[in-house]
Amino acid sequence: MPVSGSRSTLKVASAVHGAAVVVRVEGDLDAGTVHLLHDELQRVWESPEASVLVIDVAGIMFCDSRGLSELISALQRGQAMNVRLILSGVQGVLHRVLTITGLRNVFERHDTVAEALSQAADAGPRRPKPGDSDAGSGGLYETAGDR
Repeated sequence: MPVSGSRSTLKVASAVHGAAVVVRVEGDLDAGTVHLLHDELQRVWESPEASVLVIDVAGIMFCDSRGLSELISALQRGQAMNVRLILSGVQGVLHRVLTITGLRNVFERHDTVAEALSQAADAGPRRPKPGDSDAGSGGLYETAGDR
């Protein structure tokens, strides 16, 4: 029996800004659309000149576990490739998902793409700070005290 109702949609586009790539994501990031983000990120990973990846999530209206999993995979791949990953425009449902899952402070976040690009240009690739409790552990989750 076919299911009626609105179909989820996702728009993904990227642009190069010096050594940074900005990937804009708009719509529903879910099991039916996550392949679009995955495919775009695959192109980014194949670009050797990118040292910073900004994923602009301000336009995300919905994010399910598959979407969250793709963001986590991007973070892990960025760490493995020494590519600094920054989320910009985290709000609404994605902010709640990151908070509930304990991942809110795991991702570097900035309010706007411009702010993210400015901070990335000033600081270069992200490195663990001395004294970070999870530096080198590979752990993704924040502790309860970080909330």
